[in-house]
Amino acid sequence: MEGAWQPETSRDRRLDQLRATMNHYIEKNITRVEANLPVFFGHVAATLNKTFPDLDDRAYDDFIDTITSTILNTAHEAATAEYFEKILRYAMGNKRRRRERTTLDVLVALKLIDTGNYPPAVERLARYRNYDGRVSAAIAYSYYTLSRAANRKQGLHPTDMELCAREEMLNLARSRAPLNRLEVFDHGDARLNRIFWSMLDLGFTWFPGEPAFYRLGILRARYENDIKRRQRLIARATERFPENKYFLGEAFETCIELHNGSGAAATVRQMMQRYPDDHEPLYFGMKLAILGAQPESYASFRKLALLKRFPQHLLLMLDTALAVMCNQRAGNYLSFEAAKKASPGQTHYITALEYILRDCTGGDEERRKRARSTFFTSVNRYCMHVLKIGEYRE
Repeated sequence: MEGAWQPETSRDRRLDQLRATMNHYIEKNITRVEANLPVFFGHVAATLNKTFPDLDDRAYDDFIDTITSTILNTAHEAATAEYFEKILRYAMGNKRRRRERTTLDVLVALKLIDTGNYPPAVERLARYRNYDGRVSAAIAYSYYTLSRAANRKQGLHPTDMELCAREEMLNLARSRAPLNRLEVFDHGDARLNRIFWSMLDLGFTWFPGEPAFYRLGILRARYENDIKRRQRLIARATERFPENKYFLGEAFETCIELHNGSGAAATVRQMMQRYPDDHEPLYFGMKLAILGAQPESYASFRKLALLKRFPQHLLLMLDTALAVMCNQRAGNYLSFEAAKKASPGQTHYITALEYILRDCTGGDEERRKRARSTFFTSVNRYCMHVLKIGEYRE
């Protein structure tokens, strides 16, 4: 039935299929596409509107951006400013948010970089450096490449350009700009990502005492779901900066993600040695014990937490989480009732947790399993929010 609701995953799959079909057509017929840009973009827009009448504006415009990227990367025409502006004009004319040209400008800038036109690429990128940190890396790359080219010619001063590249990387390290807002470039082998990793390696060399570059790498590796790169960066960072709480926290969470209980326990011990009065290692210790369904280990950390004045209502929630994860049905509600009384001002959240808790003890086993996972995930996020754990990892 036309217009019937479809799951988002099904929609995304169909969008990917349509994108692949159009990309294939562009690659096989680029000369025809370039000769009829207004007709081609009109066809893309008409197909989207007919096939996905309820597509949101962002997804619609992202589709136009990816198609434009394929045209730019397949183009036969000379890479002139006039050619780029012509493509952008037709692409923008078929987008719904016609003032949103960030992705398209970055696409053109990358094409300029690939053709050796670095100054106009920098000019086009400069306005977006705080929108996505990878843009700053591309600017630094342009300066650095210019410095290397100038170094081969006598009478020029390449160090000036290299200093610009270094300054741009320092600005990136200190700006805390996000690294994932340009979604068109989110696949790992995208040109923008390759430039980012290349410049990050230079950042490590130029500024060996600057931990922010490791933080950037870990964040980007997480966005790319590149667990091996993330492990390597965390290992190097914890070795170089052994007292940095950010890297120790990342090491713990990565061990948890990989089900490496011994590695997580070792990190907790290291954190307790370095931060004996901090709540974070105590929380991590209790979290590890809950996930491993180890009541004795949990009790040991809980005693220390009481001595360190750990928030009582969080301890009661964690007591409930332990009972849930150990599948101790009879004890689930006892600590939770106490947590409700000790959590003033959290009525809505407590009520939502109570509904989840009911599913932990009723229904079929599969439903109980999902409920236990949801309950722990929610309590974990709440505790980390209250304790301000992980805020510096965003």
